[in-house]
Amino acid sequence: MSAHAVSQLGEVVIWTALALTVYTVAGYPAVLWLLARLFGRPHRPGDVEPTVTLLIPAHDEAAVIRQKVENSLALDYPPDRLQVRVVSDGSTDGTDEIVAPYRARGVELQRIEVRAGKPNAVNQAVPHARGDVLLLCDANTMFAPDAVRRLVRHFADPRVGAVTGDVRLRSQEVSYGEGEGLFYRLERLLQTCEARLWTAVGVDGGMYALRRELYAPVPPDTLIDDFVIAMNVARAGRRVVYDPEAVATEDAVVDPAQEFRRRTRTVAGGFQTLFDGRGRPRWNQPGLWLAYLSHKVLRWVGPFVLLALLAGNTAAAIAVPRGDGGRWGLYAGLLAGQGLFYALALAGAALGRSRLPRALCLPYYFCLTNAAALVGFFRWLRGSQPVTWTHADRAAAPAQPSGSSEKA
Repeated sequence: MSAHAVSQLGEVVIWTALALTVYTVAGYPAVLWLLARLFGRPHRPGDVEPTVTLLIPAHDEAAVIRQKVENSLALDYPPDRLQVRVVSDGSTDGTDEIVAPYRARGVELQRIEVRAGKPNAVNQAVPHARGDVLLLCDANTMFAPDAVRRLVRHFADPRVGAVTGDVRLRSQEVSYGEGEGLFYRLERLLQTCEARLWTAVGVDGGMYALRRELYAPVPPDTLIDDFVIAMNVARAGRRVVYDPEAVATEDAVVDPAQEFRRRTRTVAGGFQTLFDGRGRPRWNQPGLWLAYLSHKVLRWVGPFVLLALLAGNTAAAIAVPRGDGGRWGLYAGLLAGQGLFYALALAGAALGRSRLPRALCLPYYFCLTNAAALVGFFRWLRGSQPVTWTHADRAAAPAQPSGSSEKA
């Protein structure tokens, strides 16, 4: 292939990859925000008190399960309309023994002897649910006292099928905390705008509610069950909405290696949903398809887009004659900019757990998540990502009042 052909191919790859990257990071959020402002369709929350079943899947959560149960019993919701059920998935660390005394206060304990993962635990627990609304959460997620009331008020509108809240990560002491915080602020913006247009794509697995009749059992090997459950609601033609006033808190993952594993699992699960059809939009839902592809799929394939951008940029910088100063300078400058960005990310990785300045933590977290996504793709391809989860080394966070300004 001639140098001219290489430069032309490199330029096509550069601009295509750059356009996809800019669209994913900034273009889709900006367009979505504008569409939501112009064409948003509000729903009608109301003062309702449906019966609620709070399901708490737990595997070896002795460090936080007492606090979680106490938090659940202290919720501002009528006790006779709130069923609290802990589902112990083969716990061996004393989780069951901690929960057992709370039976006297109405807490139910369901033990699954053979550990099989969270999707199986939820599937096993739902037949025992008596509430019209299922409220799913993580064992280390602490609800604000009014969180349940704020979630269920949206079910006054029959078009609403599921509601997710604002799970705030306490990430101030995490090395990449500001990078993670920016990611979550962007995620909340997308959820808000998507919900105003019609339906949010996905929920926060730490706290979300859905109508019990809309729960469809997920295959036990599903890697991101919360996403699939929410997408099944959207596939059924119901809205998934986001309420920023329904607040819960949890500590962020402190160890970058654990955050890497979490993101790897998420993206492996993303490809599983895409190619296995789990929660994938129906063919006659073009708006949901657009959000699904823009919000999720382009993130999952992001590492390949970035690699293509780097490869195309390198080819163009080498093949474009230096005599063509404008084009060569453009591609050489773009290549230098990419090199600087990745160098800053490597510097952040080298500093490990120490608190990072913004100039390092943003590139570091961006590259960490994309590297994890690349590993996640190959784990999905090989079928080597286990469904059972290992909880991170993080403690439960105290619940914040709904007016708190702390937000990840």
